[in-house]
Amino acid sequence: MFKNYFKIAFRNIVRHKAFAAINIAGLAIGMACSIFILLWVQNELSYDKFDKNADTIYRVSAGGATNSGPMVPELKAKIPAIKNFVRLLFVQPTTTVFESGTKRFEEKAVFYADSTLLQVFSFPLINGNVETALTRPDAVLITEDMAKKYFGSEDAVGKILKRDNKDNLVVTGVLKNIPANSHLQFDFIMPMSAIAQSDWRLRDNIWPSYDFYDYVQLDENFKVTPVSLAGLNRQITKIFEEHVKDNPPIMKLQALTDIHLRSDYHSGLPGQGNIQYVNIFFVVALFILGVACINFMNLATARSARRAKEVGLRKVVGAGRMQLIGQFLGESLFISFIALLIAVCMVYLLLPVFNNLAGKELSIRLLDGKLIALLLGIALFTGLVSGSYPALFLSGFKPVQVLKGNMKMMGGNLFFRNGLVVVQFVVSIVLLTGTAVVYRQLNYIKNRNIGYNKSNLLYMQMTGELGDKQPALRAELKTNPLTANFTTISDPIANLGSDT
Repeated sequence: MFKNYFKIAFRNIVRHKAFAAINIAGLAIGMACSIFILLWVQNELSYDKFDKNADTIYRVSAGGATNSGPMVPELKAKIPAIKNFVRLLFVQPTTTVFESGTKRFEEKAVFYADSTLLQVFSFPLINGNVETALTRPDAVLITEDMAKKYFGSEDAVGKILKRDNKDNLVVTGVLKNIPANSHLQFDFIMPMSAIAQSDWRLRDNIWPSYDFYDYVQLDENFKVTPVSLAGLNRQITKIFEEHVKDNPPIMKLQALTDIHLRSDYHSGLPGQGNIQYVNIFFVVALFILGVACINFMNLATARSARRAKEVGLRKVVGAGRMQLIGQFLGESLFISFIALLIAVCMVYLLLPVFNNLAGKELSIRLLDGKLIALLLGIALFTGLVSGSYPALFLSGFKPVQVLKGNMKMMGGNLFFRNGLVVVQFVVSIVLLTGTAVVYRQLNYIKNRNIGYNKSNLLYMQMTGELGDKQPALRAELKTNPLTANFTTISDPIANLGSDT
């Protein structure tokens, strides 16, 4: 029976090539757009879920993404529910110069971290010892990309990296490249012990200094509920108030898997997402797929006169309505799966362009079971939804009226078709209008008057040796005929930097 349905569907496609091409192209484009959006949504929802300890890791917030440096060691000592902790400190200025032999580069993704980093987070170490990788103060962990960049095919462990032309660091481990769906993105990790005696915040035990990213790992026996987390928040706040009397912030534990999408804190790490955008784009994907389905319905019912005699003859020779519904749904599913194949090819070819636009590293792996299930689900949903009304509508023809040539339709059917057209146009107009509004808003932000003349105004970071040679730099700028004026500042004007 099913073989017969698909055979008839294939014959109809071959017989009416132009109509089939329009139908399949409409569905394929709608599916391709939806797949692009759903890949993006899936990526956003997957942040930090790869970590094996994701369910037990929480970031301690003091009203912002950063927090006190001396706090979490004391929390672990006083709160049994806290199994472990790790602090990360972003290295300032925003670039650090590393060199090995003749290779010398400015790097941005550089952090200090406690030696417990690889115990709390499950970032795989390709080479090196997890337990001792960050125990020596002159150590540095690098990712595999950085290992290739500085040392080529040589084993990087044990090699020397010079930092800012003064400190010699020993590579004690090579990390597997940090996954793109991690909210923490770094290339170099140096031990917190390296600055324990020189950094005033750690040396002098300064609690009201909010520059560290503090993470705690809860004990597996601690049952996480809204009530138990609220109690833990109160405990942490109380301990903090013992050290900070004037306007202490209220502490809050934020789940690791919520950081990327559900954190609007300032001083957050770059690449922050927003759950509202994810929800909006998911709805947009459904709208686009819905418009494609409505287009299919309208095209199918518009050809009802051509297929009316076929329906009438089938009913005369004994075909039941359920058989006809199955036939028409089979045809729509057949067309839907053809459109899916074309849509997958379109996505595969255009994915590099989409990644460049979205700033992502999305990929489509056809051997991924979840992805195959998602794609088949889209095709099945599209085929059933788009074929449902034509199947019900066409299978309802009465043989006597059809064979007599009486093709006047019921007013309700015409009303429903007109309603579909209206819905299709409304959704299309809303999406086009929304796109135009967003484009104009971004264009306004890009070109608005910000209060000073940006033309010929350059900003240069004083990294490496340059920071120690400011008098020579000023003297050179004064004598340079291309320099109209200059000034030096500690940070870019719009830099939010520290919360201290």
